[in-house]
Amino acid sequence: MKNLLLVFCCIIFLSCSKNEKKEEAPIEKIEVKDSITIPEKDEIITAPKLVFTVQIAALKNENEALANLNDVQVFQEDSFTKYRIGSFETYLEAQNFRNQIRKKYKGAFIQALKNNNPISIQEALQ
Repeated sequence: MKNLLLVFCCIIFLSCSKNEKKEEAPIEKIEVKDSITIPEKDEIITAPKLVFTVQIAALKNENEALANLNDVQVFQEDSFTKYRIGSFETYLEAQNFRNQIRKKYKGAFIQALKNNNPISIQEALQ
């Protein structure tokens, strides 16, 4: 009798476990219509970079003392060697810096640069 009861329980258990089998949802295929192309480094277009700097001199001949100043940037433009200090995001920051160094560099003025090319202050402030 115990064996019959054991067999009966096994049959019920196995039959219930077969009915509880979950149906799997069909896998949807995703079709890619457009591919994404990552541009090469040289092809990436960036917004023009505008900075303000303070030019302290423009000389026909190079000046070693000016070239050795901390944070000075030396540019060759036309037939001049130009010495600029600082890189500021706003005109006001550049103006404050110019005012601080004006006693030592009397002719210092603000120069706007767009992608490292000089532009007028009016164009920069528009």
